[in-house]
Amino acid sequence: MGKVIEFKTTLLPFDGAKKLVNANNSESDLLYKEYYDLGDGKQLCTLVFERYFFRTGGRGSLTIILENVSGPNKVKCIPSGSAEGVLNIDWGASKDFVRWVENALSAYTLEEPQR
Repeated sequence: MGKVIEFKTTLLPFDGAKKLVNANNSESDLLYKEYYDLGDGKQLCTLVFERYFFRTGGRGSLTIILENVSGPNKVKCIPSGSAEGVLNIDWGASKDFVRWVENALSAYTLEEPQR
């Protein structure tokens, strides 16, 4: 849990963010979204989703950063808060949350996500 998962996509950040917001199902709540047009075709988006996981008995969040400021179009997924107990075990909840993003953008992914 807490590891950043990153992959490249053919979509501009605003387009990728729109696809994720539209692909969201009732299992997740969109808590926050922010879009920046930095000029010269550079864009930066931040999305924060939250979801309840029965297997952990708690809520987890997923921060998604879509940007093309430092090179090609990138998606960065940062899961958080889905673990329980002293050992910080999340029973695969964060992987499922990130997998939702990977599936929603799979038609536009240029490379396998870096884990």
